[in-house]
Amino acid sequence: MAKIVKVEDENAISDAVRVLKNGGIIIYPTETSYGVGADALNEEAVEKVHKAKEQPHDKPISVIVAGEKQAEQVAYLNERSRELVHKFMPGPLTLISRHKEIVPANITTNGIAFRISSNEFASKLARSFGHAITATSANIHGKPAIYSAEEAIRVFGEKVNLIVDAGNMDKKPASTIYCTFSNILLRGGEIPKQELEKVLGKEIETGNKCEVAK
Repeated sequence: MAKIVKVEDENAISDAVRVLKNGGIIIYPTETSYGVGADALNEEAVEKVHKAKEQPHDKPISVIVAGEKQAEQVAYLNERSRELVHKFMPGPLTLISRHKEIVPANITTNGIAFRISSNEFASKLARSFGHAITATSANIHGKPAIYSAEEAIRVFGEKVNLIVDAGNMDKKPASTIYCTFSNILLRGGEIPKQELEKVLGKEIETGNKCEVAK
């Protein structure tokens, strides 16, 4: 059974970091819903995330980073990426950029999806851990995202090492997803397409996948 810690517990961050460094997985609050966290650079830990969510092992997994420098550890940031990072992050925007060779294939094979979280706990956790953490929503594949600690414990209590209890979270739209290397909006969200276009100075296409990054 997973260890349960309250989000306000003074040891919550250190407990979560310890689990991540040992290759374990956690449930933790993000700015949109509860997420499943693992060391994004640990292939075996990422595999545990796929298994816990009962999802296809080739399904891309997004990550949370503490800031632009951490993003650069896993992604090649072009001018378009940096403009959007500076304007909208921390916040509910996920950018897909070309991924670096350090990123495991079971995270992605075509661009890394990252965001800087506006959730205080998620932000502190990424900063304390030192590099990218998986940020896929806490749900079984095909099921709705989880917003309550009670449900997170029921669904993932036997599947993860630690659950950070932040109580009942407000239901918010999923993050906006924009592919920086193909100029495609993959998913609308709290940040509308028009706001992205204002920053970029051009229209954005909509679609369901990025072109192959080269």
